[in-house]
Amino acid sequence: MDGFELHDLARKLMRIGEDAIPDPTGMRQMSPGVRQIMTDVFEHPDTSIAEIADRTGFPASHVETSVATLRDRGAVTTEADPAHPGRTFVRQVARHRATNRAAARIDERLAAAAGIQDPGQAKELVETLEKLARRLTDALSPEHFNARYSGTPPWETGRPQPALRDLAEAGAFRGRVLEVGCGTGEVALMAAALGLPTVGIDPASTAIEVARRKARERGLEARFLVGNALELGDLDEQFDTVLDCGLFHVFSDAERVRYADTLATVMPPGARLFLLCFSDRHPPDIGPRRVSQDEIRATFANGWRVDSIEPAMLENNKYVDGVLAWLATITRT
Repeated sequence: MDGFELHDLARKLMRIGEDAIPDPTGMRQMSPGVRQIMTDVFEHPDTSIAEIADRTGFPASHVETSVATLRDRGAVTTEADPAHPGRTFVRQVARHRATNRAAARIDERLAAAAGIQDPGQAKELVETLEKLARRLTDALSPEHFNARYSGTPPWETGRPQPALRDLAEAGAFRGRVLEVGCGTGEVALMAAALGLPTVGIDPASTAIEVARRKARERGLEARFLVGNALELGDLDEQFDTVLDCGLFHVFSDAERVRYADTLATVMPPGARLFLLCFSDRHPPDIGPRRVSQDEIRATFANGWRVDSIEPAMLENNKYVDGVLAWLATITRT
């Protein structure tokens, strides 16, 4: 198979995967802000404009506009509350509850795309693709990340993520700081600018070189090391604040367990982890795994206290309007 054939196969697989994801309301074509309102309505039946605004943090005007868009798409209905003038109920339309919609027969479509009719060969194809998917999950190696830095990766925006910048300005960072998966160091450098002893690690030596150069140019004291986020014990250091800005969502289930264990080796009781990751509220698409609140809580169930998990936005070069994210505050117990 040459490069053109591989590229063609990848495009076919992407189309099959996208078509297999239920999207009854055309959700993937909506802006992230409208999608977030839609998700909130689905999670809170018989809600109101004011309640949606309170939960999501969006202005009421944005909620009203988003609800109108969803109503036009047939995803929700609105109804005035006769007992409370000015209050409008927003309700999900039952026929759009995608959980009851039959999923596409992916295996059959894969076989058809490959021109396979024999059931045995089709099963073998699916098993091979599943093995490939597992290998790709494990392929987040230094070489993989260095290759991404031959251009500008989608996570490199040239500035700290606003959610973490707000925490820094509020004085949430304290003591010795570690950023895991620091990339070119914008978040770590923000912590260093506060006068906090800061270390950043990343598997990509290319990114670490850029981070070190930035530190020199800005006159900031920060150490940047090439390292493995699943082997933090090798640092032989302790930190009061650990920052994870877009790393957690790349891990497999098994790697999440290893990650929590290795964080415990560098975080004494009372140390805090601030974790910003893709949320399951963000629509299915290519890119990192979407993470639920339950998955975060399960990962940090033993030896940790999950203080809060709040909706946030994660800036990303691929998504102009940003990524729906979770910002978790987790304390080592």
